[in-house]
Amino acid sequence: MLGRSKSKTPTLTDTVSDAAEHVRHWAEDVWQDSADRAAPVVDAASKKISEAAHKVGDAANNFQHKVQDDYIPAAAGQLAPVAAGSAKAIKTADLPDFVNDSITRVTGNKKSGRRLQKAASKWAKDAEKQLKKQSKKNKKSGRGLLVVGITVAAAGAAYAVWRLSQPVEDPWTNPTPQPLTSAE
Repeated sequence: MLGRSKSKTPTLTDTVSDAAEHVRHWAEDVWQDSADRAAPVVDAASKKISEAAHKVGDAANNFQHKVQDDYIPAAAGQLAPVAAGSAKAIKTADLPDFVNDSITRVTGNKKSGRRLQKAASKWAKDAEKQLKKQSKKNKKSGRGLLVVGITVAAAGAAYAVWRLSQPVEDPWTNPTPQPLTSAE
């Protein structure tokens, strides 16, 4: 060994390691500085978003109360006479014979058509009573949708009776022959 001495010059590994350490310290400083700058902005945005959320929640709550206390009773008051008219129309409607015959064939009971008509009339009367009761209430209640549902059911029953009373064309009948005309 001919006098090799150990030099104190840094190796490539030492240089890269030192550079990585300096970059890591620099990144930590930049990260901390950015976090310090962003914290007040994030806090302010958080407060504004929270305030906006509270305003939206309050508006939704007010809207819910307004609907339950004002709109549903007013709508119920105006729908009650409609339900009463539906009950009278259903009660006085005469089902055509072919509708009664069809219902009798389906159910096997001759009184089913009249029973259907009576049930539809009863539903409409019940809807009218519920709507009148609802229109008098100014308190918060959960029956608004029930009343609307009953009204829709009464209207559906009235429509079903009306639809059954309409004439139906038989799709299986043969078309009537037309007279022949000469093409002159």
